[in-house]
This record gives sequence, C-alpha cells and structure tokens, in this order.
Amino acid sequence: MAVSITIKEIAKKAGVSIGTVDRVLHNRGRVAEATKSNVLKIAEEGNYSSNIYARNLKLNKTYSIAVVLPPENFYWKKQKEGIKQGIAAYESMGFTQKEYILQETDDQALADAIELVLAAKPDGIIISPGFFHQDSRALDALKISKIPYVFVDSNIANGGNLTFIGQDSFKSGQVAAGLLDKGFCNPYELFIITFSRIDLVQKTILSRIKGLRHYYTQNSNAAINIHEINLEQDNTTIVQLMDMLTAIKKPIHLFVPNSSSHLLGLALLPLRKQLKLRFVGYDLLGVNEKLLKNGVLDYIIHQNPQMQGKLAVQALYQHLVLVKEVELNQYLPLDIITKENLEYANG
Repeated sequence: MAVSITIKEIAKKAGVSIGTVDRVLHNRGRVAEATKSNVLKIAEEGNYSSNIYARNLKLNKTYSIAVVLPPENFYWKKQKEGIKQGIAAYESMGFTQKEYILQETDDQALADAIELVLAAKPDGIIISPGFFHQDSRALDALKISKIPYVFVDSNIANGGNLTFIGQDSFKSGQVAAGLLDKGFCNPYELFIITFSRIDLVQKTILSRIKGLRHYYTQNSNAAINIHEINLEQDNTTIVQLMDMLTAIKKPIHLFVPNSSSHLLGLALLPLRKQLKLRFVGYDLLGVNEKLLKNGVLDYIIHQNPQMQGKLAVQALYQHLVLVKEVELNQYLPLDIITKENLEYANG
C-alpha cells in the first residue's frame, strides 16, 4: 500500500504553514486561489487520504443542492447571496446549486412544485416552507423522499427537516410588542399593517402577530385597542389609512410584521409628530434604513437572511460530508436595530 503524504509534508512542499494546509483541506477561512490549487494538487499526488477532501476526490463525489425560495425581493436576494457564499466555500467538495421559485400557496400547486424539485434528485434541499401546513402534500413528499432538507425563515414542528435556521417568529412578535409598549401607561392605538392577501397565510407573519398579541394579553400596562388591517383584503389605500390614523386622538403605534415598512414611509414622514408615532418593522432594506435615520421607524428587527443562507449550506455539509449530527433548531438572535447602532449592523 502506498504511503500517504502528511499535512506537514504538504506544507513543506507547498512552502506554506501547516495551518494554511489545514484550512485548504477542510475549507476553513480564506486562502489565495493559487495557494489552494497548489496544496490540493500536492495532496492528490501524495495520496493524502485521511481527510474528507481526498475521500470525495477519489469518489469524484458531487453534491447538488436545490434552493427553493419565494420570488426574489430584497430579503430573499440576501438569503440567496448567503447560500451562494456557502456553496462557494464548499465548491472544492463538489457542492453545486440549482434554484427554484416557490410562489404557489395552493396545496396541490405546492405539491406539484416540490415534485419537480424531487424529480431532479438533489442531494439536499434548502427551502422556506412559509405556505406549508402540517398535513400538506408537499411536506409529505419531502418526508417520503428521504432527501435531507433545511428549513429557512419559517419552521414547521415535526416537519421532518434536518434543521431549521432563522428566528423564533413567535418570540420575535413578543419582542416587537415590548418595543411598542414599554414606557407607556397611557392609552394608545396599535395597528398591525399587512399589505397583500398572501401575507394573511404566510406562516412567519402569522406567528409574529400571534406573539405580539400574546404579549399584550400578559404584560401591557396601557389601555389599548389592537387593529389588524390588510390593505389588499380591506380595499384600503395608503391615503385612506393615513386619514384613519390622523382622525384618532391618541398616540399611534404601528407594527409591520415583514420588510414592507417602507411602503408607508413617505406618507408617515410629515405625520410622525402629529401621530406621536412609535413604529416597529423588519429587515435592513436601504429604504427602511432611511426611515430609521429620519425617525419614522423606531426599531428594525434584523433577521440576517444572508447568515441564514450560509448556515443552511453549512448544515448540509455537516450532514452529507462530515456525517455529523445537526442541531434541529438553529435560532438566530433577535437583533434590534436603531438609528444609533445602524452603522454597526451587518446586513
């Protein structure tokens, strides 16, 4: 049997440190492409076989990852950027990706979309199950497939997923409620604003609203009324909503449970003092950041979608390549961004 080259010998031949060789062979940290190629070439020629790289190289193994996310907006664009960064980090392990758009909300249409994904026989799946329910045919198809899948952004209890990566949406709603309520003993009116009918069936949004309402049943010292308005379903325009808010003679507190706060921004800008406004929204869009800077938005709850994407790929790497157990729920921090700490926030 041929003797395998050691890490120390690879380092000497390549003229680099042992630490650099370790980073190359295990995809840890950044290494110049020329150095990486040279180290891998020496490892291959030297029959270095007691590491994951050589094992995959010999088997010529590739890992196709299906990325199944809603139509691209700012939030999902950031999620995809994180996934692409994760795929690039494990490219030498044979990781590739194929993207699918999941825009259906009907159960049968969702099932058909998932069957299309499964027909390609990916090695792993990254998916946001925001429109799935516990007994959906799409979820059943995923479970039956035995292909490992990672949930991002939205979670389903007992969903058969390898892991969930994202925030605890119920706790997120509770945090938002505390930001809206703390320091107020006098009455105010609270409006929960959503924009499209799709928002009314999106799992994460509904869980945030539920968390917010739970807070108010337990903790508020102020006498408040909570109003839920969906502009599309209620056939309400932004102008009509502003008229409604200005007619109320109490302070107005607003909660937008997704990234759409900016849709109210221009209308609220001249009214924020009159309304005695307190406003909580989500996501570090450039337009939302401007609202934070000019005082319309008081707080943004940052979900770090880019990090979600990176961690999703990492989880599949740990499962498929390292054959390691992966933690079922990987909750990201509920980061609260204000105009004072905005410059330090990682988008």
